Amino acid sequence: MVRARGLVVLTLAVFVAAACGGSTGGGSAKGTIKIGVDLPESGAAASSGLPTLHGVEFAVKTINDAGGLEGFKFEVSNFDDAVNGAYNEQKGVQNVQQMIGDSKVLGMIGPFNSAVAKAEIPVAAAAHFVMISPSNTNPCLTKDLPTCSYHPQDLRGGNPNNYFRVVTTDDFQGPAMADYAYKNLNIKTIAVLSDSTVFGKGIADAFQVRFQTLGGTFKRLDYPGETQNDFKSFLTSFKNFGAQGLYVGGTDDKKACVARSQMKSIGFDVPYLGGDGIETAQCIDDAGSNNLNINATSAGADATQVAGAKTILDAYKKAFSGPHDLGGYTIQAYDAATALMQAIGRAAKDNGGNLPSREQVRVAMAATKGFVGAIGTYNFDANGDNDLKIVSVYTTESVDDPATSTGVCATKSPKICFVWKQQFNFATS
Repeated sequence: MVRARGLVVLTLAVFVAAACGGSTGGGSAKGTIKIGVDLPESGAAASSGLPTLHGVEFAVKTINDAGGLEGFKFEVSNFDDAVNGAYNEQKGVQNVQQMIGDSKVLGMIGPFNSAVAKAEIPVAAAAHFVMISPSNTNPCLTKDLPTCSYHPQDLRGGNPNNYFRVVTTDDFQGPAMADYAYKNLNIKTIAVLSDSTVFGKGIADAFQVRFQTLGGTFKRLDYPGETQNDFKSFLTSFKNFGAQGLYVGGTDDKKACVARSQMKSIGFDVPYLGGDGIETAQCIDDAGSNNLNINATSAGADATQVAGAKTILDAYKKAFSGPHDLGGYTIQAYDAATALMQAIGRAAKDNGGNLPSREQVRVAMAATKGFVGAIGTYNFDANGDNDLKIVSVYTTESVDDPATSTGVCATKSPKICFVWKQQFNFATS
């Protein structure tokens, strides 16, 4: 996960998109181009989706305030893919189909969840419609690995690649937490739990393989993320196994942190670990009174740890000043939206200053090299991955001033926040 950054001081009010089908922005001499957004923005999923949406809105406002690009202004065309408070693949596909049906939408930011991306890519690829995710981490979306149950080339159906992401993948994120658990927390025996989703199973597998390679032992159980509410039998089994920690592959909207709350009732007092799916305010709330010592990774650098990031962090916080407006992937979303708009600008220039086609935007995005974003410089490969391979580690602690933390703090206990601990850079390891 990463935080925010920008170079323009905001002087106008920020127009916030409605949670479903809303839009922000204004017209210009040549017209308005829409940037689609598909994120989970209601119920439990909102703690991830809404701060990510704000990163897109901030990027759009920043470029519009600077005059737009090639005579065009931009606006956000926003869609919620959550159903009953949890991300939903079918809703995501419907959202993408609606975006494709609007000729003014030339690309999209999202989705947030890898399972949604798996469902959406075939639809978007057939339309040569650019997708840039600020948060998808399942490696199989772009890499044809022996451990994958599906193949990226099959998702694209013979069409040229239309999918990009600004984060690294779970084959780095899982091992990072395995290293942290084994070497920093001195955990040698661990429980592994997954919500059986594309993301949850994938990151749990990656963690497990690395932890075992380091010399650790584990016990693995999986639960149905859509229906499981009582974890006590799982937790008792792990406690009897002698686990010194519990790693969960899952997301807050699939009950990943409810298990943390229930550990207390059976006296299972060990560190709780997971991926970016639990670095959320909702996770801390779901953990109840057992909300300390939750350890989470995110698939990127933390902007509070990046030199030169203060200007954009300050500008973003002026625009979005709510206590939960800064999330784990706010700044990745800012970078993703900026990269997409710049690609659209280049495509328009190459098209004689006229509105480009979706294929022209896709070609421009695929050619992106040396894009300087808030958290680093991006070069995208042929599969849509970038060359930044940083994973950050956070732990929940009680802080005196939440404003000085990462910004991801509990709603019910606002001084319990995720605090940055260290990062792993797999590009240089």
